[in-house]
Amino acid sequence: MSDVMDAAGEQAHEPSAENREQRPGQTPRSRQARSSGRMRGQQWREEFPYHWRGDDLVTRRDTLRFLVAGSGALFIATSALAITGSVRSSVDEHIVPIARVGEIGVNQSHVFTYPDQYAQGIVVNLPGKGLVAYSDVCTHLSCAVLYQADKQRFYCPCHDGVFDAYTGEVLAGPPPRPLPIIELDTAHGVVYAVREVERG
Repeated sequence: MSDVMDAAGEQAHEPSAENREQRPGQTPRSRQARSSGRMRGQQWREEFPYHWRGDDLVTRRDTLRFLVAGSGALFIATSALAITGSVRSSVDEHIVPIARVGEIGVNQSHVFTYPDQYAQGIVVNLPGKGLVAYSDVCTHLSCAVLYQADKQRFYCPCHDGVFDAYTGEVLAGPPPRPLPIIELDTAHGVVYAVREVERG
């Protein structure tokens, strides 16, 4: 016999093709939902007809051109910044009154704020030369220098840097550059700091 008798004595027929396609626990409604989902997917592809082969439109040559152009733009921007920095004057001009004429005695010093509240300068009335002024920031690690009247020099207590008071040049220690000069001017009995000049 081709049919098999079940426990109740009834014949158990082989599932039809339609039933074989249906998975366990799957209802006809879920098949409809799956079919509807396929239709929506096809509709989306029709509305946005993008083909993966379109990636071939971006060739290696185009990619190379893009990289070269980007590198060129970056190089130009960097060069422009470098040129701007080099062309920019090393002179910082800012006029500030620092003392009255005759107020600073011979071989005496006076610390003043320059060019703003975040920095200072030091002016000294040197024997045989008169008033000279420098930034009091050591060119090593930005400690404040002190004037040593007995040796007529500037001393940095942080790392034993020594500068000549007459020239601002380095005499000893680790400072790599001389002290920046602060140029002075006198008008109506007042001494003014007028500009700071960085030196290499």
